[in-house]
Amino acid sequence: MMDTPDRAAQQAPQEISKPGYWNDIYAREGNPRWDLGRFAPPLQRWLQDHRPSPGRVLVPGCGFGHDVRLLAEHGFDALGVDFAPLAMEGARRLHAGVSGASFEQADMFSLLPGQAGAFDYVYEYTCFVAVDPPRRDEYARLIHGLLKPGGLLVGCFYNHGRPGGPPFDATREIVLRHFEPLFRIEKFEVSPHSIERRRGHELWAEFRKA
Repeated sequence: MMDTPDRAAQQAPQEISKPGYWNDIYAREGNPRWDLGRFAPPLQRWLQDHRPSPGRVLVPGCGFGHDVRLLAEHGFDALGVDFAPLAMEGARRLHAGVSGASFEQADMFSLLPGQAGAFDYVYEYTCFVAVDPPRRDEYARLIHGLLKPGGLLVGCFYNHGRPGGPPFDATREIVLRHFEPLFRIEKFEVSPHSIERRRGHELWAEFRKA
């Protein structure tokens, strides 16, 4: 989720699985470096070009929730989840009163089994690179379990290619290793719509629950 190497994650990767690690960054930086201050352009283009049928969508690791708002404004019932308290405070403040947008402070891995099969879509925006690599299979199974039959995982994986951050890389091969056994890969390509500093490094994905 970050745009510069994070050496703390190198030294103690287990810390990134704790809310305090991320909350400390929000407290220290106010607007963390991964926050665009707006919705992600690749999501806007997908909504504009494909006009997907609205449904219930989960945004894991949603931060300040700009993408949650955009989805809600396009008719989706959009739930943003983040376990950093300051992220959720910011999201609720920024998007108060937006119909269809809601936010929950929670560890996304705690959503199963209570929300099994509850979502038509899951929207991924560089959350995968924030997951401790030993838990990546668990993350793929989480997304699969949260989606309805035929549901769609859509969004960007961040293939930044930098050692040590932010905080982990997500190459095409790594992503397919974890998701291809569980999903039908409908599209997986470099997004032409990324912001400048991420241009060429965001892999747009449309993965259908098998």
